[in-house]
Amino acid sequence: MRIYILIAILLIISIGLFFKEDSPKNSSSIEKIEKTVGVKLLDKQKYSKILKLRGFTEASRIVTIKSQVEGRISAKFFNKGGYYKAGEQLLLIDPEDKLAKVKEMEALLNQRKKEYEVAENLFKKGFRSELKLTKSRTNFENALAQYEKSQVDLNNTKVLIPFDSIIDDSFVELGDYLKKGDSIVKIVDLDPLHINLTANENDINKIKLNQNAKVIIGEKEINGKVNFISKTSDKETRNFRIQVEVKNLNNQIFSGLSSEIEINLNPLPAFFIPSSLVTLNDEGKLGIKSVNKNIVKFHPIKILSDSGQGYWIDARQFSLDKLPIINKGHEFTVEGEVVKFLKDD
Repeated sequence: MRIYILIAILLIISIGLFFKEDSPKNSSSIEKIEKTVGVKLLDKQKYSKILKLRGFTEASRIVTIKSQVEGRISAKFFNKGGYYKAGEQLLLIDPEDKLAKVKEMEALLNQRKKEYEVAENLFKKGFRSELKLTKSRTNFENALAQYEKSQVDLNNTKVLIPFDSIIDDSFVELGDYLKKGDSIVKIVDLDPLHINLTANENDINKIKLNQNAKVIIGEKEINGKVNFISKTSDKETRNFRIQVEVKNLNNQIFSGLSSEIEINLNPLPAFFIPSSLVTLNDEGKLGIKSVNKNIVKFHPIKILSDSGQGYWIDARQFSLDKLPIINKGHEFTVEGEVVKFLKDD
């Protein structure tokens, strides 16, 4: 009987201990544990996005010089590939018949001039009609025009180069007979040099006339300016033509070379964020975490550029000039969580 009583007592004690352990603890005894993160204040800066385009070099002027008169080439003063200054003589077309023509027209002009003077005197005295005076004046003016034309033809026997340029190609040799309109040489002006390129409809409004541009040709970097922007796009590609002009001292850069053009666009307010601080939220959006009144906040970001070591992000979505970004422990926090933070200089 005593054994049964002892067993009952032990059972009651065990049940009491079980319910005591499972009873709810006083909430006042629970200690609230907050995470500690590092926070760095990022300064708002100005960032200019670089627009990169590709194109090719082209001579600013390409002209084919043609003969203005007929005749045989009696002298040649140029070599293909040579550089010549404006006004230098390239060749001489035999001027003998042109010189004879000038003398002939000069004699005719003198005759018509005297006839006109006589007719004018007689008209003043009443011995010549106005009709005959008009005819004499017309003959004189025609003779003057023919004389001037003969002088132009004589002058055109000397073929001069119109501007500083290089003889890119020659179509004649000494002794060739030229007709009016025959090609003589092709000349190219490589200073200034033009770079032709295209931009799509998203970028064209970001480019302005006279905007500075950096041109990269091989290992050379040259500063230039935008000197032309097409107002209409190509019907097939929908791209717009752009031209950048650069100085080409001593004609060192040739026409037809591939080029890369970098144009700094208008600066925007931005923050520079190290790559390691960019994260994803539960919705898969790219962003960063900051602290506002000890509460973690997630900010989706718009990336302006990837520098390789970090990102320039658009600061226009932030109303602060200094952004308190979590730079230590951000991967262990969630949005809305209360944290302690230490400032990192």
